[in-house]
Amino acid sequence: MTTFDLPAALSARYTPSEVAQLAGVHTRTASYWFRGRRGSAVPPVFPLVEQWDPQTTRVSFLDLCEAIVVSNFRRHGASLQRIRLAREFTKQRVTSEHPFATEQFKLAGGRILWEFDEQSPSNRKQDVLVDFDSSAGQYALPIYFTEALERFDYGDLLGDRTACRYHPYGRDVPLVIDPEFGSGRLTIADSNIRAEAVLARFSHGYTIEEINDDLGLPTDQLRAVQQFQRAA
Repeated sequence: MTTFDLPAALSARYTPSEVAQLAGVHTRTASYWFRGRRGSAVPPVFPLVEQWDPQTTRVSFLDLCEAIVVSNFRRHGASLQRIRLAREFTKQRVTSEHPFATEQFKLAGGRILWEFDEQSPSNRKQDVLVDFDSSAGQYALPIYFTEALERFDYGDLLGDRTACRYHPYGRDVPLVIDPEFGSGRLTIADSNIRAEAVLARFSHGYTIEEINDDLGLPTDQLRAVQQFQRAA
């Protein structure tokens, strides 16, 4: 069981551009999610940042994880208004300030969002956030969504099971975002070594053995990173 402290998960360290890059959206889009659209009465999805400034604003790892979740809903057509309401509903069910970043949402999100759809139906097909799993006889998060949530690891945060690590390229690639390592930047799993340091060495022709001697990383990790870089 992973245990991590409050500052590591909740300290504000990610810029708007970093959030956008990891969530796969434009920086301006991420800004709308946190501060709302100027001139619009529709509130933001995450009413967390009073003054959103691209130069100075920073958000936490859990904020980042929720933005990644929202990007998946948006990618499949759900409106921001629908997502915001679904998040507020989920927040009441899981009693967390970061409901989309909880393990409870991963495990029970289908049931929670089915209840939401029942209570607040939408006439837009894209706004239906769950699928019916005929094999299990119950509503569940869509397969594309469960696959995305599999990229999160969860740990204990003051009694809650909350995201504590993100595998942006899948679990076969040992490059992770972990607030406990490398100031929360992309690192080699379970180390403080930034991914950029390893990728740069491969780009300059270093062999796995040379990088192993230089940085002391396991050869299986280095081989996986090399294969990822070649395929990218």
